[in-house]
Amino acid sequence: MPPELILANPTPDESRQTWTCTHPLWGAALSLDGYILRETRQADLPLARDGGLRPWVLVEADSKPDSRDILSSCETLRKRALVRLPDGQVSEVIAHGVASVFTDPAFRGKGHASTMMARLGEALQAQDALLSVLWSDIGKEFYSKQGWRPFESDHLEFPVLAQEEEHDDDAPQPASVTIVRHDDIPQLASSDERLIRRAIARPSASPGKTTRVAILPDAATLQWHVLRDAAQCENILGRTPTSHGAVCTVPSGGRVWAIWRRNHSAPPSQPEKNAFYILRFVVEDEATPDDELGRALEAIVAAARSEARDWACGTVHMWNPEPRVRALAEGSAGLGARFVSRESDSVTSLRWFGDGDVDSVEWLVNEKFAWC
Repeated sequence: MPPELILANPTPDESRQTWTCTHPLWGAALSLDGYILRETRQADLPLARDGGLRPWVLVEADSKPDSRDILSSCETLRKRALVRLPDGQVSEVIAHGVASVFTDPAFRGKGHASTMMARLGEALQAQDALLSVLWSDIGKEFYSKQGWRPFESDHLEFPVLAQEEEHDDDAPQPASVTIVRHDDIPQLASSDERLIRRAIARPSASPGKTTRVAILPDAATLQWHVLRDAAQCENILGRTPTSHGAVCTVPSGGRVWAIWRRNHSAPPSQPEKNAFYILRFVVEDEATPDDELGRALEAIVAAARSEARDWACGTVHMWNPEPRVRALAEGSAGLGARFVSRESDSVTSLRWFGDGDVDSVEWLVNEKFAWC
């Protein structure tokens, strides 16, 4: 009779063992010690405190901690979310992001990851989660079978050119921007939450979508990215960034702004493998004219490109842009935007624990900030 398998929380030594195994996959740009330090420190970030970040391992029920085989592992990060149900009621709920799903090669081919995800779904539902999200780097099929269905996974990609290539004396001057510092994030996040609450309260315009959900880009979520970014830059480049986004006030009076972070998958000598992510792109006033929005977009991307160049990142990415933003980006010759539909990496996926089918769920503001 096969042994009973259970989902458990690892000991500190077991977490260190897991990080040692996952370092080549998710921390190759860092030293092993730097990677373990980053993973250890992130548990003390505001979003992760009080059980917000939880590591999980699949183990045999009768095995002893610190001497048991880690058959599969992952972690979850608790997030604030909003849901609009078919009756029009909007509520704040709990969502859990799933990350770092890993099975040691010695234990692969035995269904352990599938078993772990099944147990994890039960555990999250028991904690009153209404939804869970993850980003698959192994395509759409595996996690869909576990209940996490693929959603829109597109992005705009802007090349980061050499400074002399980007300069064009004949091009119109972009709008001016103000750089976002760490202390600016709470105010921007609070403003954004008000906008999202108004947006989600409206009925969906998409056929068959009767439920709307949104992960909230609150200050704790944005600062989780910013502080993780700082730790990685310090380890790789020996300095920490102070620029975390850009704000442009358009002539009609509204603001257009972005929060960003750097991601180093490779050393600074290989910038083409490193991406600069716009975590959240906000147009505060939907009535902003196209010409004003276009100039603001160009100014913000120009600021992002400048930062990306300074931090050895070869491209700027904006996930799941609104249709109008996409059209303006692709219509701007100076931006060189390329639209990418991801089929195998960072595939946005959602599991719905509420009433009804996941096919009836519309995911608003499905942008990089929600990733974990």
